[in-house]
Amino acid sequence: MKRFKNILVAFDGSPDSVQALEAAETLAKDQQSHLTVAYVHEATNETSVYPPPETVAQDDLNLTQAQPFVGPGPMTGAPTHGQENRQRVAWEIDKPDQVIADAKSRITGVMDVDYEILSGKPAQELASFAEENEVDLIVMGNRGISGIKKFVMGSVSEKVTNQASCAVLVVK
Repeated sequence: MKRFKNILVAFDGSPDSVQALEAAETLAKDQQSHLTVAYVHEATNETSVYPPPETVAQDDLNLTQAQPFVGPGPMTGAPTHGQENRQRVAWEIDKPDQVIADAKSRITGVMDVDYEILSGKPAQELASFAEENEVDLIVMGNRGISGIKKFVMGSVSEKVTNQASCAVLVVK
């Protein structure tokens, strides 16, 4: 069996990505490989209109006095008020860090691990990162947190398999 020196695992917190992380960790231990855990924060073309947290006072529930913020993010209907809105904004900002923290908590003993947050289209970002960093193997789950999207947009794992210049292991 070929020795994999650099293994990249795609992790988004979904059950399939957890299994992929476990498989990648086992391979990295067995092969004494460097492991990189990557989360791809998918850029979106949609925009949301809501005030950023710093423009809304803690006790101010009247959004008409705050300056609206227009930026990337899904539009989920009418803007929410007060604390709920600040929590949603904080989640969107902190999500990549929270996903990486989840991955770190699941790693049990691999010594040589890096964590990366990539931004863009997942398949392209993973294939590009692998090429630029001389990755020998990409490990990923069959379905991520946006499993429903695959019926409309195609499977990320399938796209990575087609785009990557290295071996790809899809864990079911």
